[in-house]
Amino acid sequence: MLFNLSKVFVALAAVTAVAASPAKRQADAVTCDFVLSPDVTVDPTTTNLVAEFNFAIGRALSIATGGSIFNFGATFVDNPDDTFNVEDKLSADGHTAAQTAAILTGFAGTTLEGLAANWLVESAVCA
Repeated sequence: MLFNLSKVFVALAAVTAVAASPAKRQADAVTCDFVLSPDVTVDPTTTNLVAEFNFAIGRALSIATGGSIFNFGATFVDNPDDTFNVEDKLSADGHTAAQTAAILTGFAGTTLEGLAANWLVESAVCA
């Protein structure tokens, strides 16, 4: 239980952007599409997958940039093959949209730690 509470605290800290103004966050935001595959079965009717994807992607970006990020919120589609198409819009303090996109597309082939599952990033494309 303590381990899960610490994950939630880290998630809240990771998605808190303090330095950048709202206008700057909007200007430097990037929208990315991910195909994610969980390491365990995840039921989207009983698991808050929006929070799960916000945590997993936001945490990984915060760790990669070493700073604050802003996550505008993920949306997803549950695929019949137990993968999920996830769209997320994010920005990272001190990084341009192009730099943030390069970091996020670099997650392809890696596994992101989540609260309900770990997520293999099968693909990551940012616009």
